[in-house]
Amino acid sequence: REWVLEKKTGRTWGPVGSKKMVYFIDDINMPQVDKYGTQQPIALLRQLVDYDGWYSRDKLTWRDIQNTQIVSCLNPTAGSFYIDPRLQRSYCTFAVQMPNQESLLQIFGSILNGHLNLFDAAVQKKSEDIVKATIEIQTQVANTFFPTAIKFHYVFNLRDVGNIFEGLLRSEAQYYPKPILFVRLWMHECERVFADRMINAEDAEKFAEMLESITKKFFGDDKNMPIDKVMAKPNIYTTFTTPPTGGDEDARPYCGIDDEEKLAAILQDRLKEYNEVNAVMDLVLFTMAIEHVCRITRVIDKPRGNALLVGVGGSGKQSLSKLSAFICGYEIFQITVTATYGMNDFRDNLIYLYTRAASKTIGTCFVLNDGQIVNERMMVFLNDMLASGNIPDIFTKEVKDEFSNSIRNDVKQAGIVDTPENLWDFFIEKARKYLHLCLCFSPVGDKFRIRARQFPALINCTTFDYFHPWPQDALVSVANRFIKGVDGIQAEDAENVSAHMAYVHLNVNEQSEEFLASERRYNYTTPKSFLDLIDLYKSMLNDKKEKIHVLKDRLENGLEKMNSAAEQVAELQENLVKDMALVEEKKEATDKLLVVVGQETTIAEEQKAIATVEEEKSSKIAEEVMAFQAECEREMQAAEPIIQAAVEALNSLDKKSLTELKALASPPAGVDDVTAGVMVILGGGKIPKDLSWGGAKKMMGNVDQFLNMLVSFDKDNTPVAACDWIEKNLFSKEQFNVATMKSKSQAAAGMCGWVINIVKYYRIYEVVEPKRQLLADANVKLDNAKTQLATVRAHVASLEAKLQELNEQFESATQEKNDAIAAADKTQRKADLATRLVNGLADENERWKEAVTSFDQQEAQFVGDVLVASAFVSYIGAFNARFRNHLVNEAWLPDMIEKKIPMTEGIQPLQMLTDDAEVAVWNGQGLPTDSVSVQNGAIIANCKRWPLLIDPQLQGIKWIRRKYTLQVDETKPDDYNEEEAGPFVPNPEKATTKEMKVVQLTQSKYLNAVEMAIANGEAIMIENIREDIDAVLDPVLMRAIIRRGRALVIKLGDKEVEYDPNFKLFMQTKLSNPHYKPEIAAQTTIINFMITLDGLEEQLLGLVVNKERPDLEEQKVMLMEQQNGFKLKLKSLEDELLYRLSSSQGDILEDIELIEGLERAKVTANEIQEKQKIAKETELTIATARKAYIPVAVRGALTYFLIDQLWVLDHMYRFSMANFVTIFKKGMDVADRPEGEEGEGGGGEEKKDPAAPPAEAAPVKAEDLAARVNMLIDTSCYTCFSYVAQGLFERHKLVFACQLCFQVQARSGDLQAEMFDFLIRGPKASGVDNALAEWLDDSAWLMCNALKEFEVFEKLPDDMVGSAKRFREWFELERPEEQPLPGDWKKVTEFERLLLIRSLRTDRMSEALSTFVKTVMGSKYITSQPFNLERSYRDVTPQTPVFFILSPGVDPVKDTEKLGKQYGIGFDQGNLGLVSLGQGQEPVAEKAIEVSFKNGGWAFLQNIHLTPRWTAGYLEKRCDDLDGAHAEFRMFLSAEASKLPINILQVCVKLTNEPPEGLGANVRKNWLPFTDDFFESSAKPGELKSITFALCLFHAVVIERKKFGPQGWNRVYPFNFGDLTSCAQVAMNYLEANPKVPWDDLRYIFGEIMYGGHVTDHYDRRLVSNYLAAYMHDELLEGFEIFPGFKTPTNSGNTKDILEHIDTAFPQESPTAFGMHPNAEIGFRLMQADTMFNNIRELQPRGGGGVGGLSLTEKAKVMLDDIVEKMPEPFEMLEILERVEERTPYINVFLQEIERMQELMQQMKRSLAELDLGLKGDLQISESMEQLMNDLAAGARPGVWEKYGYPSKRPLASWVLDLLQRQKQLSDWTGSEMVNPPKTTWLSGLFNPQSFLTSVLQTTARKNEWPLDKTVTQTEVTKKQAEEVQAMSKEGAFIHGLSMEGARWDDKAGTIEESRAKELYAKMPVILIKAAVFTGQEQKDTYVCPVYKTQDRGPTFVFNAGLRSKAAPSKWILGGVGLLMDVA
Repeated sequence: REWVLEKKTGRTWGPVGSKKMVYFIDDINMPQVDKYGTQQPIALLRQLVDYDGWYSRDKLTWRDIQNTQIVSCLNPTAGSFYIDPRLQRSYCTFAVQMPNQESLLQIFGSILNGHLNLFDAAVQKKSEDIVKATIEIQTQVANTFFPTAIKFHYVFNLRDVGNIFEGLLRSEAQYYPKPILFVRLWMHECERVFADRMINAEDAEKFAEMLESITKKFFGDDKNMPIDKVMAKPNIYTTFTTPPTGGDEDARPYCGIDDEEKLAAILQDRLKEYNEVNAVMDLVLFTMAIEHVCRITRVIDKPRGNALLVGVGGSGKQSLSKLSAFICGYEIFQITVTATYGMNDFRDNLIYLYTRAASKTIGTCFVLNDGQIVNERMMVFLNDMLASGNIPDIFTKEVKDEFSNSIRNDVKQAGIVDTPENLWDFFIEKARKYLHLCLCFSPVGDKFRIRARQFPALINCTTFDYFHPWPQDALVSVANRFIKGVDGIQAEDAENVSAHMAYVHLNVNEQSEEFLASERRYNYTTPKSFLDLIDLYKSMLNDKKEKIHVLKDRLENGLEKMNSAAEQVAELQENLVKDMALVEEKKEATDKLLVVVGQETTIAEEQKAIATVEEEKSSKIAEEVMAFQAECEREMQAAEPIIQAAVEALNSLDKKSLTELKALASPPAGVDDVTAGVMVILGGGKIPKDLSWGGAKKMMGNVDQFLNMLVSFDKDNTPVAACDWIEKNLFSKEQFNVATMKSKSQAAAGMCGWVINIVKYYRIYEVVEPKRQLLADANVKLDNAKTQLATVRAHVASLEAKLQELNEQFESATQEKNDAIAAADKTQRKADLATRLVNGLADENERWKEAVTSFDQQEAQFVGDVLVASAFVSYIGAFNARFRNHLVNEAWLPDMIEKKIPMTEGIQPLQMLTDDAEVAVWNGQGLPTDSVSVQNGAIIANCKRWPLLIDPQLQGIKWIRRKYTLQVDETKPDDYNEEEAGPFVPNPEKATTKEMKVVQLTQSKYLNAVEMAIANGEAIMIENIREDIDAVLDPVLMRAIIRRGRALVIKLGDKEVEYDPNFKLFMQTKLSNPHYKPEIAAQTTIINFMITLDGLEEQLLGLVVNKERPDLEEQKVMLMEQQNGFKLKLKSLEDELLYRLSSSQGDILEDIELIEGLERAKVTANEIQEKQKIAKETELTIATARKAYIPVAVRGALTYFLIDQLWVLDHMYRFSMANFVTIFKKGMDVADRPEGEEGEGGGGEEKKDPAAPPAEAAPVKAEDLAARVNMLIDTSCYTCFSYVAQGLFERHKLVFACQLCFQVQARSGDLQAEMFDFLIRGPKASGVDNALAEWLDDSAWLMCNALKEFEVFEKLPDDMVGSAKRFREWFELERPEEQPLPGDWKKVTEFERLLLIRSLRTDRMSEALSTFVKTVMGSKYITSQPFNLERSYRDVTPQTPVFFILSPGVDPVKDTEKLGKQYGIGFDQGNLGLVSLGQGQEPVAEKAIEVSFKNGGWAFLQNIHLTPRWTAGYLEKRCDDLDGAHAEFRMFLSAEASKLPINILQVCVKLTNEPPEGLGANVRKNWLPFTDDFFESSAKPGELKSITFALCLFHAVVIERKKFGPQGWNRVYPFNFGDLTSCAQVAMNYLEANPKVPWDDLRYIFGEIMYGGHVTDHYDRRLVSNYLAAYMHDELLEGFEIFPGFKTPTNSGNTKDILEHIDTAFPQESPTAFGMHPNAEIGFRLMQADTMFNNIRELQPRGGGGVGGLSLTEKAKVMLDDIVEKMPEPFEMLEILERVEERTPYINVFLQEIERMQELMQQMKRSLAELDLGLKGDLQISESMEQLMNDLAAGARPGVWEKYGYPSKRPLASWVLDLLQRQKQLSDWTGSEMVNPPKTTWLSGLFNPQSFLTSVLQTTARKNEWPLDKTVTQTEVTKKQAEEVQAMSKEGAFIHGLSMEGARWDDKAGTIEESRAKELYAKMPVILIKAAVFTGQEQKDTYVCPVYKTQDRGPTFVFNAGLRSKAAPSKWILGGVGLLMDVA
């Protein structure tokens, strides 16, 4: 609170100016006490109180605070009940008592009298009675309704009285002229203050009775106020139902309204107004909703009014809050939660709210639900907001200044000085006046209770309104309101329908509780669910009626058309005669015209022949000319390049180059030849005489003229002589070419090229020119031919014109004839069709008549039929098949029959929700065919709320995705011209598929996809949702659609999206057992899509038959598709038939196409019906053939459902359906086909009719088929078992095998349920004395007596007594499960034998169960498969990662690297990415995955449990989308067992690499990695083998010894395989470096460094050393018996020989192999058996949740009272200290013990007293009290007592008795002289036994003057028991109470001896503890035995006791022998 201080000087701070300031601190006891007993806020407060200052938070410098005081207060009945004494000493403390009744009467009487001054005198007279009645009702309520852990808010005090009077003071005299009105107002306020807090109807009714009683007491005698009118209902007071006073809207009077209809009408109008400007709320304003609106408006309509609305989701809290705020004229504000919404956003929202309310004076209602509280720190702000309005963490100095300035004018107008303090106070007050908070919280779970405890303002500063579940009468009333008046429901039926709806709702609530108890699954119903049921019922009833009306109209129309057709048949016959006469007349006229046309046609044909000949001649000439022309053109084209070359040569000439050339006196050689050639060509056919260079220069004299001559030269007329001369004289010269000339002169080169090409061209031209002449002649000839042809054609054309005229006349005549014939045919056909129509549809005619008659009855039965269907859709989705059947057939339908609701007899919901044709479509789209899946499909098709699928096997999502995947036709191109090409027809081959959009909430931009789907009216699936749905989707879930003019919009996040009514939303979760809040259950339709046993059996049967008889399965699939097609076709045909009949216009017989179509439809329908009959027979044949393979499918389904339940044992055991099916198929492949069966089932490519009977398969003998089926069962089951088992911890593998075995036996009927229940629960009889107590413990005897309830064991107890010796011999066997039972009991069945072992030797149940499983299932099910990554890798694909479940000391990286080398994967190759997850490694891991995913390679991510957010985000998403990965991509994951995302676990192949259970198995596993190469690489291979084998055994021993618990190891150590391999390597190195085996060195290195490095406990280190001493010595090299029954192998063999030795020579495991007594395994095996049976019980379906028994609070109260009753009186310490004469060491010890006991007792009494007060309601239940209550109810030692107590493993009842015994020892000592310790001290009964031992040393050392640090304890075991000790020892002290574990003390011999059989703890006699001087010498024949406080050993060590022993101490060290002070 530094912001109220200012800096004075230096580090001095104080209030502003010279003022003094008081800090007021409320609830000073609220800060939670941490585990160190401190409270951080109190520590800061003490700084100010004790040191007058504190440290600044920014610079951490000290600040002196001056002129401040502190006033604090607290509620002693809440908070921590603890005040730091160092703080309290600084206060002057005042206890403020509750005012007495007189004071209250004076206070509140004065207030009320002052208010009533202006009221009528009669009203004023009631003032005193009202005050008294108020005080009395508050007193009665506080004394009746106590706060409990559930009713934590039942805290009633003066605040409630004040709230009642606050409501009374809202009254005005003019509106309350009579006393009765004021009394009714008082009753209303009492109800609002008290009744609205009640959490259930029972408490509310109790309060109503209380209020009625007090009302009658104080107001019942007034004759002017009849009590019935005073108590009349409704009694509602509001401000919005009366007009404002003086036109001021804010000054509405607070008045009552007793007209419920008027109130409902007003609210309905307000709701309509609200919906016009806001998102539409489809509210149902029934009575309870109206009351809640009035209550909320009452609260928020007054200043500082804040409402706390508590009720399950779907109760309407938010909707009613919004309506109430709208009625009050407030702005409504709700935060918009987005994926990134955080505390900064919430701060901004609060500042915005304060700005609107205070700065802008806008009334605002802040509606907030608990789902929007994304951070618990938000509650801190809300608490401050409610308590004071000031939120320091938000209002920084800058914000405060801004706010203060914004209301400065208002402050001045109010006449207040605008100081900063006044401005801020005014701002806060104004904000509290105009800003109202409506908190909508759910009571489900602990959140609300914890928040209420942590934030007191939540309860104290709000007004409660508890939304109760609707009682039956309310449900009936609401239903009645909506059902009455519905068209088609009679008045008498409406009441029954309403009553049944209420029954359904309440019945589902009951069944939901049963569902939770038996199936561990949650389901909720809410009021919204009930309203949705009513709405669905009404809409579905209306739809059904509309459909039946349409169908009825169609049928009636069709019947009418049929009757009309029948009437027209006779009329058609008369018309037919007339039509036939006209036909004959037209035929005769046509025949005459035909003769004339024939003659003219002959003439025309002759002339056409002549024209044809001429045309052929002309065509031939034209072809010749064209061919010749083409030849000429081709030859001329050959000359084109030459001409082009000549032109290019000329282009290369320029004036400059020619001038230079001309200027040469003597040209280069060859240039003169070029110029000579030019002169020859230009010579005009004469060869010039002067061809010299001089002549050339003359020719080039005028360069421009010369160039022009060359360019214009006529190449076609080149002189032949010139060409001949040039070819003869120039072309033969080598240098006459362009290339040569270019080197001499560019001009010469150009002229050379011109000369050459001119000559070449002319030679070509000489050939072509004659041909050109010939071509010209041919063209002349062609023109003449064309002229002749034209003349002939003209003559033919004239003839054809004449013929055309005749033909037209003939066609006209023919048409007339045909029309006449057609008319006659039409009439004939019409008559025939009419007859066929009437006769063909005769069956339909009769059926339709019957249907029309029955429609009225069906419509009446819709009342009940639709009722059961709508209830089914609304409520049934979350339940499984058993509960669905029970609800419909055993609850709902019987109730409807009892209520006589009209319905179809035997109606089932599916008959109303769908039909066979629609189901056939669904099945074709992938919906499973089992009944539950079909039901789910029907629910999805009919539900009004968006479906939420519980779909871990992904069956539902696959169906929906296929259902909403659309075929998109080819779109018309933009440039398509329909005028030219005609209408556009899409090409089917170019059609595309538009798949349904699927998103996840974890995707970054999933909202964009949702927006697009909403706007475009598409279906979208949100898959893999968790138990919470993003709050940003709430408007979509609630369909909060806003109308903007004609447009519909919906708010999504912070923007509005246009809403398309075709939009569909589906949600899916992979969670198999999610717990969705009631809010989600109200917003969605939760549908349990988990696969059923029947459904899975059918699917697996398909897989089995598809493998064994693919012909059968193919034919079945085809048959199913055909049958589905038949159903669809029949339905479409009938629909089409009815539609066409009903929609035909005019005379039906005119529509021939229609009648023929109807006839075809009828024929097709008949054909289909015939095929259906054949198909039914075929289906029966196929089913019979498939039946043989059903056992395989049954076993597979059983296995899967067991696998699917394994997560109960450990969260990591998650397996997907897809993986299971893959492994199941792999298991079938393992089965080898017998010879001759290869071709079974046929095959071939020929297409078959699926309805035809299946082809005869190769005959198979029944015994061969049975053997094949058994083999399939065995291989598929075991393959699945081994696949799952490789990912199970060792402790669960036997559980898995047993449960599988039991389920198989149960399915086959070989397992009696009652006996199985006895096996797993082990019940015990009661009240039966143990007749065999000498050797049989009571537990076993009582279990045997419980077992005799079964007939077969009826005589068991008597036989055990009669044959006690034989039973005892069997009982004391080390392995009794391997020996036959005594007497005739050896004849019992294997399972009955299990029950006997369970009763008598529970510790041997693991072995007995293993034997049982081996007998029933086979030995492989109990043989643990060693970890083999190479084998497991076969199941891995790019889409299936490997998941290593880490165990201590296991590193899977090495195994992965080793496997990778086989596939060319490794670090060196750069294709193995290894990332160990931790802080900052997430990007590295992502890169490793993506690179491998794209390019191929392996990505290994270690320890993914260390990055839970990243794992649940990126990694989970990536594991869901591994399609498209590189074929060589593999992903490996590792993590410890933890709560990892289920999706990751399901998709992976899970592997565990625990050491196998059993010593032999561990030795074998340890030896396997060592190869012959390893040993051969040593110079001493034999010695290395022996040492390595001993190390393998040692490693197995230290690993397996853990199972003996603390007796095995004091502490748990992470020994790992690396320790073993390192030791072997060290051994090799030392053998190389030493000539002899250095045993001492090796033992030291192994025991002190390698393994000893892990060991922290001295006695565990001693154990390691003794093991190594027993194993590592010279005898090892020769082979010796290393433990009883096993000799080490010789080192001469190879590794395989030694492995064989382990397999053959290793004895059955026994504790003796560890050096321990056989008793050692009894304890851990008992615990193992209990754990195993607990696990098996967890895998069983739970029984029904029975009603009865004590509640948790009642159990706690019983235990509390029992402990309090037994608690002794405390010690009087002052008296005890006064009696002490000398404080000797002994005295000090006992005084300390008394103080410790005193402190523990005080804490116990204090906490128990607080809890007792809390249970009574006098104190609020705090967190510590709640924990104590839970511990007491569970019978566990309370954790709050632990730090004051002592180590113990006892349960609570035993612990209390032990505590009382400890107290008695101290009490007995205080009752004596207290000079010395007791004669013998019960050492176990001391808090600190070490201090007693120290006192012995101190006493002796002082007496003998020994140095204390050289003094040690010595022990001497006496032969006495405690009661035999007569006097205390003079040499030390006697102690007793110790027990020995692992051995016993022989009193006679005075030494340690072996334990007796079954005796786990042997009591020790009295021991003398004395002191001696330490000499350093070891005592011979003495075992230094550690003494511990409890069986936990380790940290409870006390001292060493030296005990005499004949055997070597190592025997007892290996045996784990120790003394225990307390045994639970």
